[in-house]
Parts: sequence; C-alpha cells; structure tokens
Amino acid sequence: MDNDGVHEVGGNQNGDVLIFKGTGKKCWRKACDLGMVTAVVIGDVFNKGANSLVVVNGEGWCYIFDLMAENEGELMKATHVQRIPANAKVLLLHDVNSDGLVELVIGLTDRVVRTYQWTKNKLLGLNKWEFANQIGAVAINDMANKSPSLLVAHPGGTFIRLKCKPQEHMEEQASEEYGELLSQMSIDYHPLTYHMRNPNASTEIVGNISQGIDMCDENKGSVYAVATLDGTLMLVQDEQILWSIKTDHQLFTLFKLDMTGDGREEVVTCAWDGSTYIINQEKELVRFQFDHSVSAFCTGHFSLKSDKPPSQALVYVTFHNKIYLYYNVALPTMALNTMAHVLDKDPFSSSLLKQMAASLDVSISDLIAKTLYE
Repeated sequence: MDNDGVHEVGGNQNGDVLIFKGTGKKCWRKACDLGMVTAVVIGDVFNKGANSLVVVNGEGWCYIFDLMAENEGELMKATHVQRIPANAKVLLLHDVNSDGLVELVIGLTDRVVRTYQWTKNKLLGLNKWEFANQIGAVAINDMANKSPSLLVAHPGGTFIRLKCKPQEHMEEQASEEYGELLSQMSIDYHPLTYHMRNPNASTEIVGNISQGIDMCDENKGSVYAVATLDGTLMLVQDEQILWSIKTDHQLFTLFKLDMTGDGREEVVTCAWDGSTYIINQEKELVRFQFDHSVSAFCTGHFSLKSDKPPSQALVYVTFHNKIYLYYNVALPTMALNTMAHVLDKDPFSSSLLKQMAASLDVSISDLIAKTLYE
C-alpha cells in the first residue's frame, strides 16, 4: 500500500479505515470520519507508477490517500477528495480500455457501472452502463486477443461482458456538468447454459485466473469463476463451462490464489457459516470449516517481515468485530496420490516393488495392499 514491497492489510468500520503491518495488533495508519465506507481499492490511480488507497463512502465521497506524499504519523490525510455518484459497492483499478492508463471502475447498487480516469487533477468520467437487474461483483477478464473486458455479474449465475476502446480527444469531449465522455463500447449478455437452483440468487465473479505458463492457450480467453449465493460454483472459459459444483452453503464471496506455488491459481470461496472451499482447475477440492460466522472474507498475500517475501494469506472478518489472518497457508498439493504413485517417483522403491510383485506373481497395488493391511 505504501510501495515498500511489504504487503499490508486494511479494514474499515463506522467511517474508519485501518492499515495493519506485520504482527502488530495496533494499526499502523488510520483515517477517520469518512462516512459509511462501502468500498476500498489499492492501485496506481494517479498513473505515476506507485500505489495509492482509494476509499468511497455510501454518500459518494471519494477519498484518495497517497502514502508516499504524506508525513509520518498514525493519522492519514486524503490527498484528493471528490464527489462521485452515491451507493458504490465495488471498486477496481485496471486499464480497461487499453490506452496504457489505469482507470477506476465503480459498481453501484443502483445497477450502474462507471469508469473514471485521473486527468488534470481530478477523476474524469469515461463510461457509464446501466442495467435492468441488480449487479453483483465486477471483474476484469482478458479475451482471446488479450484485450481486457469487464464482467458484470447478474442474478442467477449470468453476467454481461463490457468492452470499451481508448478515448480520443478527451479534453474536447468532456461535459462540463459531469465530466463524462461518449466512448465506443460494446455489451454482450451471457446466460451460462446451466440449470440454476434459484435464478434470483446473487452472483459473484472473479476473472483472469492464471493457468500457468505451460497450460496457457493464446487462442483462448482467460479462465474465470462464477459463484452464486445458492451454492453453485462454476469455472468458465470463453463462455463454456469447464466444470460446475453444487454445495450446500451460501457462497457470498469469491477470490483466486495460487495455493500450491505452481503458477496456477486456485478458486477460493467462503460461506456465511465459515465453510471455505479451495478448488483447483481440475476440480480437485479441499474444504475446511472456519469456527465463526463470517461477515467478510478475502485472500491475498501478507508480509510478516520486510526481509521475507509475502506469503499466501486467508483473511476472515467475523460479526464480533475481529479479524483473523491466516498466514503462509500454502498447500503442498491439491491432488490425492496413492501409495503406488508416491513410491513410483523413487527409482529404488519402484524397482524393488516391481521385483517383489513379479516374484510373487501379483500386481503392485495388490502387493501394497497385502503388505499394509494383511
């Protein structure tokens, strides 16, 4: 968050934004009296090669904190404050129109998605889309030509793909009242061909799931995941469902994280009761139970010390105002291996097994079973 290479964690409650570092239970930085904070995001909003913190409250006030510019001290002061439309629920920072500059994407509870870009010391509106149904999550996902698109989740496991092109003559087109631009854009509606339990269930979506260097196909778009509140989870590529899972829990949040360190990201989702699912791209699943009811959940990386690389982390927020951060949660493997598969990787054990199996005229699996259990 402050561009020191060390990962922090932030939280908000009752108009306060808190930043924690390392093992310290006391916050490292905080901001107060921000109103009812509804969304936060970290990224290069100023397009200067450094991260800043963007905070938006329910009334539409946008606060930008540049931790590189402020003086040392616990209390943060906003570098820029601007009024934008109220009722924001989702914030993203990404170059969504391929112009080389980062845009701020805002999803509103008013069924509207907007994009802004920092221009001439203010956030200038670029695009506005309004939808008939309530939107869930908004995610970035690259298409087959590697150009970015916005995936806007809709109820019942459906979503709309938004594609926009770079702006031209930004200064001339900007309206004086809202600072918005008429841009070239396209909208594609995608009802995934899968029987949903509840067509009105809210939907979460996460895009650009890494497949690893060896598995990436340049002729296909990035992989993305879709989850619904009625417990359905799907992995999708180019609007084709790769696999689907039905659970008995209300999946209210969806993230991605490389849990095994192989360069391929797993899908991580959590339910209100603390049930947590980790599923890889081969549909192999690990499930465990967090002991408390969960009000918020996310995955990411966290640093305990500045001299060590950040590690995988799971963060739970309970309804009792506590944050639980699980650090270094990497898994050795997601796949289940048999004893024969493990021993086969060792040349000595493999050779010995084959000799014994041949001398006893049994298969290797029978040999292992008889040795272990008989």
